[in-house]
Amino acid sequence: MRGNRRIKVIVTVTTLLLFASIALAISIGAVKIHLFNMSEVERSILLHVRLPRVLLAGLVGAALVFSGALFQYVMKNPLADSFTTGVSASSAMGAVTAIMLGFERILPLFALAGGLTGLTAVYKISSVKGRIQPVTMLLAGIVVSTFSSASISFMKYLSDDSVSSIIFWLMGGFSSASMSKVITLAVVLIVSYLVIRRDFLSLDLICFDDMTAEAGGVDVGRLRRKVFFIAALLTAFSVGYAGIIGFAGLVIPHIIRLMRLVKAYELIPMSLLGGALFMIVNDLIARVILPDGQELPVGILTSFIGGLFFLSLLIKRKKELYYFD
Repeated sequence: MRGNRRIKVIVTVTTLLLFASIALAISIGAVKIHLFNMSEVERSILLHVRLPRVLLAGLVGAALVFSGALFQYVMKNPLADSFTTGVSASSAMGAVTAIMLGFERILPLFALAGGLTGLTAVYKISSVKGRIQPVTMLLAGIVVSTFSSASISFMKYLSDDSVSSIIFWLMGGFSSASMSKVITLAVVLIVSYLVIRRDFLSLDLICFDDMTAEAGGVDVGRLRRKVFFIAALLTAFSVGYAGIIGFAGLVIPHIIRLMRLVKAYELIPMSLLGGALFMIVNDLIARVILPDGQELPVGILTSFIGGLFFLSLLIKRKKELYYFD
């Protein structure tokens, strides 16, 4: 009973903080909006600029953290997420290819193709007899990210006309937000959650080892492929709409686990709430931290925070990560 009450309190507090952050984020910016006494200009800014941006930030944060939690489950690695596995970089490579070819309208599809290609490469490299080696996975993620970054740099070199927009997009941000993107990503996120919700118990079982999960009736290979596709899908749409925003999927699941919410039916819903809150707050800071209405790309801010968190995890868990069979 006490555990259920504690979970309800955590969910309630996080939800209230999320709504408070949304209200704060839509009212603060280069133009301050008085929510209870808006002028026509303020109402137009709210509906066409501020609200789509805040909602997209929340959805991208939820999607990235959701995908990060899924990667950590099936790879049994606390350092796995879309950024460290190279999926973000390979999705970005696909998206930049779409920009160069003039296919911006189907950019998320190119990002998905790139993300799945990168993820498949990482999985094949790091898998030994069906078992994923954590250190090899991280190294494979670095290789895929490096190759993807090199490919993006080569495409930027060839495309002088769109190089500035590509560079700004790769830094990550929500300046191009629209309600159509909000609706599309919301549908992708909801469908992904409903599909994976059936496998919460299987995700808990696979955390032990593959043999235990199979003894419990889990088709491990099928589950892993399913989770990889959903995680890559969420990452691809996030990258396609907001550029590369790193480490959100690494930081938030760990904070949630510190609250002793470790089961999938607890951790994943809280990841959605925590990811949305994290990204909205970071986007708000990125919009107001610089003077004269300048905007800091939110990807820079999250990478700075996530990089420090990633370093602390590496130092703290190095004995768990480096082992030899």
